[in-house]
Amino acid sequence: MAALIAPVAALGACATPPAQAPSVAVRAVDPSFVHGTDGGETDRLAATVVTDVQEYWKAQYPATFGGPWRPVDGGFFSVDTANTSAAAPPCSGDAADVEGNAYYCATVDAVAWDRTALLPVLREHYGEAAVVVVLAHELGHAVQQRSGAGTDDPRRTEAMADCYAGSFVRWAADGRAPHLRVRPDQLDGAMRALTVFRDPVGGGQAADPHGSAFDRVAAFQDGYRGGPGRCAQPSPALPAKAPEEPNRPVPEVLAAPDVRDYFTGLVSRRGARWSAPPVVDDPGSRCGETAVEYCTDPARVAVDEPALAALDHDIGDQAITTLVASRYAVAALDALGLPAHGVEGGRRVSCLAGAYTGRAALSPGDLDEAVEVLLAGNGVSRDVDGVNALTGFDRFLSFRGGALGGPGACGLR
Repeated sequence: MAALIAPVAALGACATPPAQAPSVAVRAVDPSFVHGTDGGETDRLAATVVTDVQEYWKAQYPATFGGPWRPVDGGFFSVDTANTSAAAPPCSGDAADVEGNAYYCATVDAVAWDRTALLPVLREHYGEAAVVVVLAHELGHAVQQRSGAGTDDPRRTEAMADCYAGSFVRWAADGRAPHLRVRPDQLDGAMRALTVFRDPVGGGQAADPHGSAFDRVAAFQDGYRGGPGRCAQPSPALPAKAPEEPNRPVPEVLAAPDVRDYFTGLVSRRGARWSAPPVVDDPGSRCGETAVEYCTDPARVAVDEPALAALDHDIGDQAITTLVASRYAVAALDALGLPAHGVEGGRRVSCLAGAYTGRAALSPGDLDEAVEVLLAGNGVSRDVDGVNALTGFDRFLSFRGGALGGPGACGLR
C-alpha cells in the first residue's frame, strides 16, 4: 500500500489559507462511481480528478510504456473517517486507519481517500490543486503497478509518483484535461501540500518514506517540465551534511558568520570591492515591511527580531538563515554590478540563496525549513527594490538550480 502518512493537524501548520479562487473543476464529474460517496462537493472534486488523471494516462501511457492503459478496476473509495461505523476500504482493517490519508492499494488495484479529515483540509489550507496533486500521486502508483516502473527504493518510488503527478498537472495547466484547469498561481499551494507529507526528521527511518521536501518538490517539477518520460530518471539529490540539532535562538542565528563569509568570498573572488553589510535589528525604520530587508544609505540587512522569532517557532532557524542569505545575495549582486531587478533579479537572488544552501552543512530538517520558507512567502525572491515577480514554482526552480550548480548556475562566473 502506497500512502501519504502525516498527522492531520500538521496540514494546518504554517499554512495561510489561499484566497478564494475559481474551482479547478470546470466541469464536475458525478461521484456515483465512488464507493462510499456522500455525493458532496469533496467527492465531486475527487471524482473529477481521478477521471481526468485516467484520461491523461489513457493518452500518455502508450507513448511512455509501449502498451495500452488499463483503467483502475478495483474501484475508488471515499471514507468518512468521522463515522465509527463506516466500512473499511481495501488494504485497511478499519475506516479509522485511513484518517488523514490517501493511498493506492496494489493488491486489488484501488484508490482510497479520507473525505473528512484529508481532502477538505487540503482544500482549505492549500487550495483545490493540492487535492489534484495528492490523488494524481496515488494514481501514479497505479502506473507503476502496470508498468513495473517502481523500484526497491521506496523514496525513489514515491519520487516517481510525485513526478507523474507533476506531468499530469502540466497537462491540466495547458488546458488539455476534459474537466480540470490548474492555473500557475495555484501550483504554489499544491507544492506546499507535498512538503507536508515529507519524511519526519530526527526520528529515525520513516515507516513509509516519501523523501524530503526538497526531493518531493523537485520530482514534481521534473514531471511538470519534462513529462512522464522524465520520471524514469532520478532527480539530482542535495545530500544532508549534518545531524539534527535544536533550533537556535534568533540572536545566535543572526550572529553566525556563515552567510556573510560565503557572500564575502563570492564577491571577492570576482574582483569586486566588498564591505559586507551588517545585520541590524531595526524594526522601526526598516526600508520595507517584511522581517528581513536589504537597505541602502547606509547599507545594512535590517531585521525585525520579534517577527523572526515567530518564524523560528513556526518553521525553524534555517528559514531565517535562508531569508538573510537572499538579502546578502541582493547586496552581492549590487556590488558586482549585476542586474537585481524584476523577474531576472528575483531569479538570481533565489538562485544565490540556493547556492549558499547547497554549500552549507545542513541537516535534513534544515533543508526542509529552507524549502518551506521559500514556498510559504515571497521574501526570498524579492529584488533590490523589494518587489517580488516570481511564483513559488519559479522561486524553487531557481533555488534548486543554485543549490545543485553553485553560483555558476546563477550567471556568476
